[in-house]
Amino acid sequence: MPAKFRAAEAIIEWHGTDDTTPPGHSIATGTDSLGTGYLWLFKGDEPTDEAFVGSILIPTRVGQMPVAYERGGGFAGTAPDTKAALARLADRATEK
Repeated sequence: MPAKFRAAEAIIEWHGTDDTTPPGHSIATGTDSLGTGYLWLFKGDEPTDEAFVGSILIPTRVGQMPVAYERGGGFAGTAPDTKAALARLADRATEK
């Protein structure tokens, strides 16, 4: 499923933290092997396959809501904004 993260197939354009990043996590933006834009969430400081928590499909149209996917690629819901989607992914990962 394309929502999964595989370091060998991803092009990371930026990695770090900002005001949307949940505590203890880092984020990265880039594209998957199909050229689809994602925001990926990682536990800790490194964008590795093992640290991957989930992803958000980057909206391509004005008014489109972020769509979140869990580590395994399963649908994790929509959110009103990126910060809320990242928080949802971090919370869901700690529940498992």
